[in-house]
Amino acid sequence: MQPRHLVALLLLGAARYAPLGAQAPLTLEDALREAHAANAQLPLAAFETRIASAALQEARGALGPRFSLDGDLHGGSPAAYAANDGRLQLLVEQPIYDGGALRAGVAMQRALAGASQARYRQAEKDLDFAVRVGFAQLLELDSVVAVRREGIARLQSYRAAIEARRAAGEGVSGDLLRAQVQLGQAEADLVDASRQSDLARLGLNDLLGRDPNAPLTLAEGAVPSAPPPDTVAGSWSGAPEVRQAEAQVAAARSGTALAAAERRPQLDLAVNAGTQSSFGTSGGAFNNGQGQGVEFLLSFSWPLLDAGGYRGRRDQARLRLAEAQAGEVAARRQARLAWAAARAELAARYGEVETRRRTAATALDSYLSSQSLYRGGAATALEVLDAYGTWIAASEAVAGAVLSYRVAAAQLERWGAP
Repeated sequence: MQPRHLVALLLLGAARYAPLGAQAPLTLEDALREAHAANAQLPLAAFETRIASAALQEARGALGPRFSLDGDLHGGSPAAYAANDGRLQLLVEQPIYDGGALRAGVAMQRALAGASQARYRQAEKDLDFAVRVGFAQLLELDSVVAVRREGIARLQSYRAAIEARRAAGEGVSGDLLRAQVQLGQAEADLVDASRQSDLARLGLNDLLGRDPNAPLTLAEGAVPSAPPPDTVAGSWSGAPEVRQAEAQVAAARSGTALAAAERRPQLDLAVNAGTQSSFGTSGGAFNNGQGQGVEFLLSFSWPLLDAGGYRGRRDQARLRLAEAQAGEVAARRQARLAWAAARAELAARYGEVETRRRTAATALDSYLSSQSLYRGGAATALEVLDAYGTWIAASEAVAGAVLSYRVAAAQLERWGAP
């Protein structure tokens, strides 16, 4: 296949993106909102939060009072053995003192609910990070595709100049062959960049909850033109991982209070009001009253010995607390390191972007100068192609540096915002 035919096929394949011009370009902010609304993984993380909220409501309900209707019907024969009576009561139960077990249970469920909310926020921030990185990668690949297409167009113009010189009788057949080889490599590189761009588009569409094969065009994000702003020191402490670790410590501390409550006295009050009536012949020992009335029952218990079971549960609770505290230290260090690394990376990448921009502009000037000198006979084809390769590499390096800058910015957002 002739190179010009291959280029025609490439341009034809690129034409499938032509309808994208009719679409409004997708901004990063719109992409983030769309991902939050339609991503398949985020709702799964929300269920844990809702379940934890329901568990907290259950723990609060255990504080009482509890109301219930209670009744039974007795019958049998002979009357000396079984009472013939019925009972219907409204029963009210209220723990008076339980050693703090119920309130510790509420505190534990509140902490676990906080941990689940932190995990949900972590899932949100992970999704945001994935969208930001996917968005930046697709922009970078689209930039590479554009650079390589521009490079092919310039090589075609350069080849046309060589063909004109050969038609004029100059001995430039070797130069033409070198240009053909370089053009073929550039066309293959364009195919590869287009493939990578298509794969990135599939992944970003999936994050947004779209059909992976749906067309997608992005609004070009702002290229860094000023040094990154200073961030608030200590902002990493609000990261979801840190909040989750803090909640786990609070839950473990409540667990120790719950274990300690086992050794304290328990005092409960039950009140019932209703009616007890007999029918037929009644006189059994189970008939403890008749008529309507109110009854109070105050119950008391105090666990003393259980052959080491309490000690084992207490030690487990203390060890879980120590484990959670160690986990909090590790989580805080991880968040601080990730935030500091992202901050340093962002500052360094900004300087790299600025340098590579200037280098790419100089490389383009060098290539154009070499091509002009070649037409005047003052430069060789090898010098032109070498300048071309340097320009392409420098231009792609700019796109790579901008991608790295945006990834660092996404990393800083991931760890530096609550």
